[in-house]
This record gives sequence, structure tokens and C-alpha cells, in this order.
Amino acid sequence: VFKKAAREEIESLEKKGSWVVVKRASVKSNILPSTWALKRKRYPDGRIRKYKARFCVRGDRQRFGIDFDETYAPVVQWSSVRMLFTLALTLGLKTRQVDYSNAFVQADIDGEVYCELPQEFLGPDNDQYVLKLKKSLYGLKQAPRLWFKMLEKSLHDRGFQSSENDPCLFLKKGLVALVYVDDVLFFEKSDAIIDEMIATLKRDFDLKVEGTVDAFL
Repeated sequence: VFKKAAREEIESLEKKGSWVVVKRASVKSNILPSTWALKRKRYPDGRIRKYKARFCVRGDRQRFGIDFDETYAPVVQWSSVRMLFTLALTLGLKTRQVDYSNAFVQADIDGEVYCELPQEFLGPDNDQYVLKLKKSLYGLKQAPRLWFKMLEKSLHDRGFQSSENDPCLFLKKGLVALVYVDDVLFFEKSDAIIDEMIATLKRDFDLKVEGTVDAFL
């Protein structure tokens, strides 16, 4: 079952243009090992919903100043989450939860980073080749920062402003967006305004609407 999930993962990454294959002999930089993160995602009652296989880079083998520089990415303050949930109940706000699919991979990488091909898919002579990354794969130390900067810019371009108290809280004329890594929670009095904003984001990102924020809670 996980092999099928792994094939789907590789197909998805290739469709996104996550890398180019180059000859190992031409690479003078550090070549990072690759690995798999496997998970059984379940429904609240414990039933298995799907088998997830994520192709990752061994970020623990990265060298500062060579494979990465800055890594910082802000994390939402839980006081902001509690405040927004309280306001939603008090003011009767409409809510939506949006999940960005393979979020980190949607961000372009800055600099040259190479990694090994997935061992499970190696064929004859494939050990002579490696992947030159074009997208920020999971496991890279700089991946969270690159993703947040991309998401932040997309919200700023759509008229949002970052809160001075919490960089993961974005405000725009009554519409509020709260960012938790690859999940964005929207709050507004009108369903139509939220749906219109999500529609504009779908033009630039691969995402899905998870419904209201109940699941996040």
C-alpha cells in the first residue's frame, strides 16, 4: 500500500517540476541523502483514511553556509488562535479552513541543493545521477522559511497586512487569515467574501478547502 502512495508522491513532485536530473560527476556540491516519511492518516474514530508517503531530504546532513543560510519561520501564537475562535463564537463569524497540498514543495528553492534519487525507484545506471532541486522539499532546513515567505507575499499581494503582534495573523477590512504552517483559517461575516478570496488563491496554489475550522479545533 505504501509503495502505491510513494509512486503517487513521485508523480506529484515531478508534475510540480520539483527537480531536474543531473549527472553525479558534474556536481561539486554536497549531495544530501533522501528518505521516506510514511504515515497512516486516520479519521477521528480511528479508521484509516489514507496511506501517505512523503519523499524527504535528509536535512540533518546539510551544512550551514553551503546548503542553507537562514531557516527561521514564524509559528502562530496560540493566544491568537484562542482570540479568533472566541471572536468567531461571539460575533457569529463564518469560517473556512484551507489546506495547502504539499505546501513546502510549492515554494521555489534559493541556491543550489542536490539530493539522491529515491532508492526504491532506481534502475540500471541510475546511481550515476542525482536530483538538482528546484522546489523546497520537506526535510530541508530552509523549507519552512521559503514556504512562509511565499505565502506571506501572496496574502500581501491580495491586500492583507501582517499584525504587529503576530506575523502569522493577517488582516484585511474585516477578513482575517490565520496561518498555521500549511493551514490557513479564514474568518469573516460573509461566506461569499471568504470563498472569493479562496478562489483567487487557487489560481496560484494547489490547495483544498477542509470546511469550517471545526477540524482544526
